[in-house]
Amino acid sequence: MRLPWELLVLQSFMLCLADDYTLHGPVFVQEPSHVMFPLDSEEKKVKLSCEVKGNPKPHIRWKINGTDVDIGMDFRYSVVDGSLLINNPNKTQDAGTYQCIATNSFGTIVSREAKLQFAYLENFKTRTRSTVSVRRGQGMVLLCGPPPHSGELSYAWIFNEYPSYQDNRRFVSQETGNLYIAKVEKSDVGNYTCVVTNTVTNHKVLGPPTPLILRNDGVMGEYEPKIEVQFPETVPAEKGTTVKLECFALGNPVPTILWRRADGKPIARKARRHKSNGILEIPNFQQEDAGSYECVAENSRGKNVAKGQLTFYAQPNWVQIINDIHVAMEESVFWECKANGRPKPTYRWLKNGDPLLTRDRIQIEQGTLNITIVNLSDAGMYQCVAENKHGVIFSSAELSVIGESLKWKE
Repeated sequence: MRLPWELLVLQSFMLCLADDYTLHGPVFVQEPSHVMFPLDSEEKKVKLSCEVKGNPKPHIRWKINGTDVDIGMDFRYSVVDGSLLINNPNKTQDAGTYQCIATNSFGTIVSREAKLQFAYLENFKTRTRSTVSVRRGQGMVLLCGPPPHSGELSYAWIFNEYPSYQDNRRFVSQETGNLYIAKVEKSDVGNYTCVVTNTVTNHKVLGPPTPLILRNDGVMGEYEPKIEVQFPETVPAEKGTTVKLECFALGNPVPTILWRRADGKPIARKARRHKSNGILEIPNFQQEDAGSYECVAENSRGKNVAKGQLTFYAQPNWVQIINDIHVAMEESVFWECKANGRPKPTYRWLKNGDPLLTRDRIQIEQGTLNITIVNLSDAGMYQCVAENKHGVIFSSAELSVIGESLKWKE
């Protein structure tokens, strides 16, 4: 007599075995994702993942920028268990948009698109920079001018061989790399060097030093704030991301920075302020965080205001997907898919990887597909595609057509 746990194990095994032997079309287990590959990586190999199940076992091929990847013509390419491996990747040849295509006797499905990009940071071309001469009490900007690169950068400055710290008088923009000093003092005289780091490769380069000296023709008098660092008039922000707005002003006395919403609503409590209020950071950005924001720079001589609009966007996200359907000939098929997104997604349909259009028995209206008087030629793999300018998603299903209509016999 078998024990209950033995029966459970046996039942699970039989279900897995049955699933392995059930004939069905291709189904993605894993689709490729965007890859940012460091050019200086010791690995020297890129992997674009794609895993598919199906019975018969699906054949996998790849496309780059809409063109088939010819595995036989380039020894650098190989497909291993569905994934594409690229040896000694080259940014000129291999950068682009990739798709995995899976086919068996039931039909074809295509994966989402995945971008392969290469991260790098070149050296500064110039070796010397001109001396900057300013009056005491004057505001000043030192330009970084990062060299050619790909991948996100971070910036810092060295002052006379030591890190230049930031306070209410000094600010380093992480957008441009420039160093701003609101009000120059005698202690600021020296050499300044911009340090640029690629956050993907961790490669770091130093720019040429810029000497700063004081002019001897007087001291700069007091003046109202002049906002030199400000966020754009419109800042698109994706749902769930962290948004950072920068604002910094030159002035004498040194200005203070204040953030507020133009509509009078309080800024969300989750928001944080850094670098003496020079950065407003809003984590987990949501629809209610969108709106007009203001940065107010003020000192005893006056104030200045910079304004910008934070707009909300979201990539498509499935609310309703399509599922496999088995029908008899001459019956009808109705599929509906729904997705959220901002802007509102549009829809298109694929059959076996090719565009499906309205004609005769096939009616398509946005996220709905209706096929009347089904015949054997309608069998295959179907995909609903929802997209907006920020992303594309795919939902797949198989249409199986039974050879004869099921009719009651009297």
